[in-house]
Amino acid sequence: MRQSIFRASFLKYLYALFVLVLLLGAQPAAAQQIRIIRDAEVERLIRDMADPLLQAAGIAHTNRRIYIVADRRFNAFVVESGAIFINYGTILDAETPNALRAVIAHEIGHLAGGHLARIRERTETTGRLQALAMVLGVGAMAAGSAGGVSEIGGMASAFILAAQSAGVNSLMAFRRTEESAADASALTYLERAGYSPKGMVDVLELLGSNQSAIAGASPYLRSHPEPAERLERVTAAARASAAWNRTDSRADIMQFELVQAKIVGFMESQATTLNRYPNGDTSLPARYARIITAYRAGAAISAIQQMPRLVDASPSNAYFHELLGQILLETGRPQEALAPLKKALQLASGEALIRLVYGLALVEAGGSKNFEEAILQLSRATREEPNSVLGYTLLARAYAALGKQGEASLAAAEAAYARGDKGTALGLARQAQENLIEGSPAWLRADDILSLI
Repeated sequence: MRQSIFRASFLKYLYALFVLVLLLGAQPAAAQQIRIIRDAEVERLIRDMADPLLQAAGIAHTNRRIYIVADRRFNAFVVESGAIFINYGTILDAETPNALRAVIAHEIGHLAGGHLARIRERTETTGRLQALAMVLGVGAMAAGSAGGVSEIGGMASAFILAAQSAGVNSLMAFRRTEESAADASALTYLERAGYSPKGMVDVLELLGSNQSAIAGASPYLRSHPEPAERLERVTAAARASAAWNRTDSRADIMQFELVQAKIVGFMESQATTLNRYPNGDTSLPARYARIITAYRAGAAISAIQQMPRLVDASPSNAYFHELLGQILLETGRPQEALAPLKKALQLASGEALIRLVYGLALVEAGGSKNFEEAILQLSRATREEPNSVLGYTLLARAYAALGKQGEASLAAAEAAYARGDKGTALGLARQAQENLIEGSPAWLRADDILSLI
């Protein structure tokens, strides 16, 4: 009797554990540890591409978060919150702006179709069925073992494997259906937004050319349709579009190629950068990439000396001014960095990330006027980037330098809360209230932090 009770309890535990592992395994990549790249120029490109497509899909694009993942592989995905994640490798491998738009349009297709929620529901259902099959199979194996009948145990093992395979195949087939639906939606959004759907064909041809890397995998273990089948279907639909022959504008191509050059310069090795942008290439993107890789390799003086010619070639490019300011700031020349960063901020219409760097330069330069200006700039930047630990930390430094201890403690509390250190945030919020006028906006914000913890 005790053995039966133990076996029942064990199987119940095994069932719960199996479902837990299955569901954890089904979590999207975004739930795992990933590194995000924050850069005003790169994010501007993606926003400029995504906003018309989101509008075409009938999805509000205000405050829609799109993240660039520090991963060289070609991949993009969405999560249920509505955020879109794009690997920087996807940007580098896309051969045209429209190819990158197609990737974004496909992910927006998943958002508009509610595919993430439906895949989660299907995963949960598959998990329950597989877990039940495993419980029955384990029970049969236990019975076979207890009775000394090895055939029963062997049949039970086969039963478990068959049930798991059927469940995975069912889920993958469901996911392939969702991928096909996202393809169809992407073609629609591209045409509605005024772009050629040829970018979809280009992306699928790229994926098809890399198919050999996954040739050994079973087709049923791929979540996307077979590349050849998918390419044939998408090509037929894309060629029927009235927008098929539309091409990317020169401005769009230049913006795209400059972003690619920047990513290569900052994320790839100097050898890789110079291989892609050899010294004989005098194009603007090539010069941009070589200056960045030179700076990263320790040749800051050479990089700074080359910057005026780059800026002169395109004086209205905010991000060239930003790069000059960044190099000056990071090489210990914050006062000299102020002018190019201020110019970049003006040209970029007040990009929050540039504002943060400008605020950093002001704090590093020091002096009461710079601290006062830093408070103005950083207060605005943190309103636009409310989770910026850097922004709040710099604010705390600026306030402290001016002797405003209450405001400094509040900003430090905000920084602690943003990085998830609730204990420190609690103590700093209390300290802030002790030095602020009760009922003032700053005091009330400290009270908000206390109530959130």
